[in-house]
Amino acid sequence: MTKILPLFVFLASLFLVQCSDSSPVIETLDNHKITVKDFEAAYDTALDSISRLQNIEKKTLLEFIEKDIAEVPQNFQDLNYQLQKKNFYQTYRQMIMTRLVAEKNGYISRPDVAEVIKQVEMQTIAQMYVSEQVEKKIQITDEQAKAECERLRGLDRNIANLTIDKCLTFAKAQIKQLQTREQLPLVVERIKEEVTIKRNDKFDLDAYLAPKKKVEEPADEKK
Repeated sequence: MTKILPLFVFLASLFLVQCSDSSPVIETLDNHKITVKDFEAAYDTALDSISRLQNIEKKTLLEFIEKDIAEVPQNFQDLNYQLQKKNFYQTYRQMIMTRLVAEKNGYISRPDVAEVIKQVEMQTIAQMYVSEQVEKKIQITDEQAKAECERLRGLDRNIANLTIDKCLTFAKAQIKQLQTREQLPLVVERIKEEVTIKRNDKFDLDAYLAPKKKVEEPADEKK
């Protein structure tokens, strides 16, 4: 069974928010109508979110999806499969059906489930925000891309056989990864600087977070 991307769990909560539109209805699940506009928005949101979280250009991600699965490295084949539009639609409608049934059975209103949803939402927002801030800091000139392309051509025969456009795209991706590693800790520090922190001096945080020591049994009780 093909794995569902963790991000889809968060996106599922957005898919049920319907706006009035006059686009064709694809199908109706209970009283929930899946329209062309809803699905296209959900698909675009998934692509945009995954491109941010995976640090992949959206254009590059779309090219990646259009490739035959046999042309894709094995560790990326699941992603390629899931983002094929026909496969994504099946995942999308299954999530809607599951949520509808979960709501009927009161599952979503359970406190423990609500806490998990809150945690996943917070984690996803944090990841996407940081990725966007890092993206704003990345700057790649044509000269840098050309120089990196030439460097990579000298190291790898497969890259040397690529067209200049493909080589430049690959080179930009390499430079982007490097700049992302450099900018990520700086962005995280800037975020910390924007938050006012007031510590409770009466609370021993180190003691609270310290690993709990196992209590050794007396020697005579071990016998």
